[in-house]
Amino acid sequence: MIDKATLGEQVEDALRKEILSGHLEPGQKIDLNEYATTWGVSSTPMRDAVSRLEQIGFVTVLPRRGVYVASIDQTTFKETFELRIALECMAVELSTPVIPTEEIEHVLQEYRDAERYFQGTGSRSRLIEVDYLVHQTVLHYCGNTRIIQIMHGLQDLINWARKTIVAHLPAAYEVTFPEHIEIVEAILARDVDRAVNAMRRHLENSYERTRSYWEQIEDQGNGSGN
Repeated sequence: MIDKATLGEQVEDALRKEILSGHLEPGQKIDLNEYATTWGVSSTPMRDAVSRLEQIGFVTVLPRRGVYVASIDQTTFKETFELRIALECMAVELSTPVIPTEEIEHVLQEYRDAERYFQGTGSRSRLIEVDYLVHQTVLHYCGNTRIIQIMHGLQDLINWARKTIVAHLPAAYEVTFPEHIEIVEAILARDVDRAVNAMRRHLENSYERTRSYWEQIEDQGNGSGN
């Protein structure tokens, strides 16, 4: 049963989780009546939730056909990443002067500990745990609630695309690790320009790695190179 105190948001969050978890796959039709019955809600909050999810990019509404989980394509992913680059660079510009020294030192220590653990064990578990740490810290201290709200939606979309399309990017965490360190060290030095440039390079590199791997998958699917 959905908590009716915040019904529309509850339904939106529940549907988003169904998509992010993979229970609803890209291109799949969503049986809204079934979900409404299961969650004990009327059609109005379902429509409100679908409208918001459509605006974010998680679903597609086809007149007289129904509501479908959106399909991620390279154009959508590129546009989403371009917006992320703009917003996160602004966030790191705003946050670099104000993040407490002990906080950013803690972030740096977490990355160093993860590096040592990986070098000692070969396990990526700690690298995965801290992968988004600098991004979370930058957003937390940027002081702009609109950037934070938009970034939460964008990050869901990016994670969804990476999970459903490029879930097996080779050595992704090892490659991004030194880029994260560069951002953290620039923030610790209170060098705003350096921090912004490091964040931009990191995000542009992340997009390029994803795009390149995506194209490899498409080439293999089309039988290229055979």
